[in-house]
Amino acid sequence: MSFFLCGKCRSTEEKIVELDYSRCGLSDVPFDVYSSSRTLEVLHLEGNKLRDLSPQLFQCIDLKYLNVSDNEINSLPPLISKLTSLQVLVLSKNALVLDSLSPNLDKLSKLTTLDLSMNDLGKVPETVMNLINLQQLCLNDTGIDYIPANIGRLSNLRILELRDNYVEELPKSIRRLTNLQRLDVSDNNLNVFEEIGETHGNITELWLNGNNLEKLPITVSHLKKLNDFDASYNCLKTVPKELGQCMKLTNLILSFNNIESLPKSIGNLRNLQVLKLEANCLEELPDSLSKLLNLEELNVQNNALMNIPSGIGHLRKLGTLILSNNKLSYLPSEVGSCLNLSILNVHHNLLSKLPDEIGHLHKLTTLGLIGNRLSYLPITISKLSNLRALWLTPNQTQPLIHLQNDHLETGQVVLTSILFPQVPYSSNEEEEISVPQVPVVITPQPGKISFSADIGPTEARLSRTPTPYRKELRRLRHNLSGPGVTQIREAKVTNIASDFVPQEQYVHTHHHNNVKESTQFVTPKQPPPYYVAAAYSKNAHLFNDVIPVLKDGKPPPSPLEKPKKFSQQPANVNLLKPQPRTGPSWPFGTHKIRFVTEVELDDNFRDDFRILSKEDGVYVDFVKLNGSAFNKLQVGDKILGFDDIDISVLDPDSAYQQALKVINNARIVTVSRQLQNNDN
Repeated sequence: MSFFLCGKCRSTEEKIVELDYSRCGLSDVPFDVYSSSRTLEVLHLEGNKLRDLSPQLFQCIDLKYLNVSDNEINSLPPLISKLTSLQVLVLSKNALVLDSLSPNLDKLSKLTTLDLSMNDLGKVPETVMNLINLQQLCLNDTGIDYIPANIGRLSNLRILELRDNYVEELPKSIRRLTNLQRLDVSDNNLNVFEEIGETHGNITELWLNGNNLEKLPITVSHLKKLNDFDASYNCLKTVPKELGQCMKLTNLILSFNNIESLPKSIGNLRNLQVLKLEANCLEELPDSLSKLLNLEELNVQNNALMNIPSGIGHLRKLGTLILSNNKLSYLPSEVGSCLNLSILNVHHNLLSKLPDEIGHLHKLTTLGLIGNRLSYLPITISKLSNLRALWLTPNQTQPLIHLQNDHLETGQVVLTSILFPQVPYSSNEEEEISVPQVPVVITPQPGKISFSADIGPTEARLSRTPTPYRKELRRLRHNLSGPGVTQIREAKVTNIASDFVPQEQYVHTHHHNNVKESTQFVTPKQPPPYYVAAAYSKNAHLFNDVIPVLKDGKPPPSPLEKPKKFSQQPANVNLLKPQPRTGPSWPFGTHKIRFVTEVELDDNFRDDFRILSKEDGVYVDFVKLNGSAFNKLQVGDKILGFDDIDISVLDPDSAYQQALKVINNARIVTVSRQLQNNDN
């Protein structure tokens, strides 16, 4: 009988083809892996505490999928060659270096996917170039600055990811990768991009954002299958007309450049659904924009637009239209034909009235009108039964506001309230002003408005999860030299505390408006963003040991051009207080932090200061003379948090939106301040 039981057990064991031990806190490979070695094909070990791969693991000769990402593995042994059936190998987020990768890696002839991202390699491993069957190669955030010419051997590659590195140019052999479908070289140091050609007709995704490109190649016209194209955060001044030949484009992102005009051929992109052009130098939009009949989102905020083409009324599928921070003096009446429009934002323009046709937008849920010159609203606003948020002013404090009918001298019936007419916020009415925004919600009863802090325009398209620490820290590390630097591999966040001696407070004397005053500055409850990034990095202690040398009392220039934006804050990180230094300055970021202070505000501080969103954070843009914030906050202060809410761990856009939600109720503002030269 026991014989048959053992046979039954063996039969059950032979059916085990997949094991998932991800995020179990393991420091060793569990025994079940060895006992199933004859049949195991898929093994998940990501998110544990493994330091090495035990020899018994390589007895699983039928293993096809192995994921050991997010561990502490510091070497890949020669026994890796035993896994001859392996097709997918994920080694990202470990402690691997170039010399710790076994040359036997190229024995995995069936390997189609290899992910070495977020390891401190410094160079592309030569053994990788021999894996000619690779279809996906990920080398994101590996510290590489050079792509070898023999990458052309990997002719089967469909996905090549090289983002967050220091690559300045791509080899011409890239043209031999004729099967490429996704090419991601974002956040590198590319000055030119001429390697795209007619051999790349299969590319559907092209990510060039975060480089130093001044122009796009005209050969982009060969990308007939291109769906997603992101060239934001570059130095582009023009858009080639050849881009209009990419007829299958659905998402086009050209934000944060220096683009002055768009080609008429942009109207040929009939499949385009998302077009983002914010933060450029556009003064007008081409009339051909009206041909984008499938467009669902158009964002042109922070430009110099003086008008919107009337053809916008043809965009019947348009759901989100963002026109904030331009120079618009009117909206075309044709905007009322965009019947699917749900979000319309025209904050901070020069509008003196709205067209009556806006009442045709029955799907409109959010209407933003802050910072214009409106004296009233058209009576047709009352027809917008789905309107839930009407943004009129940053100073609305009443839970209910009555919209009343009024008669103009011409006899026209309009809607008005105590919030009209809108008052300019500065003498320069065309100046960009960032102010807290509180939405007003229209209740079902006509003419009444109530408040909700949870409602506002939202944008969420094409978001990608970036690497978990900022690129400038890795660049600083890359430029540091000294004995033992390259041998330092990792540091546990929990062990960093002993390296820092937090200083509770210190007194600094400075001048403001010819008045000498002594101010007590206290280290914040939450650290500034670059410190969080350093603590989260595996090389955090490296920045403890190496301090930049000052010359003439001034810190060295920052190695950063543009900080990497975060879509989420690091998890499971001990947030440590930084140690203020009286000598060397804070070495991270373009905003050189001299000290961090907590400012306590009075009850009546509204309108005493304003905030502005910049590329690397949220800043104080205006402080009212003799207001409650005067002599406490200064223009140029970088805001790190409100009360116990830390916005320094968020990307600038999310930090700004969070700041707008809590600013009216905040009592303590944590800021970092840059000293004047005479304070150095």
